[in-house]
Amino acid sequence: METGTEGHAIGRRLDRASSAVIVLTFVLFVAALLVKGLTHDLFLETGVLLVSVKLILNTYHMEVHAKRLEERIDDVHTLLRTLPRDSQGG
Repeated sequence: METGTEGHAIGRRLDRASSAVIVLTFVLFVAALLVKGLTHDLFLETGVLLVSVKLILNTYHMEVHAKRLEERIDDVHTLLRTLPRDSQGG
């Protein structure tokens, strides 16, 4: 399983709704496989599964990047607070 920058597994970082969507989509994929068999429609079901997982993983990666940016902005804010204030502006 892929790990994030903090060493947490993706499965532990996904919210419950995202995990539920992945599980539900996979269950429906398996059900479609059992009902329809190995037919042309299987490609459509596979596509739905892959798109769902891709969207959820992109959301996860955007969350990781947003958290990094927030930490960097906090660092800049802290640095700016430590700078001496020039009352004359020049």
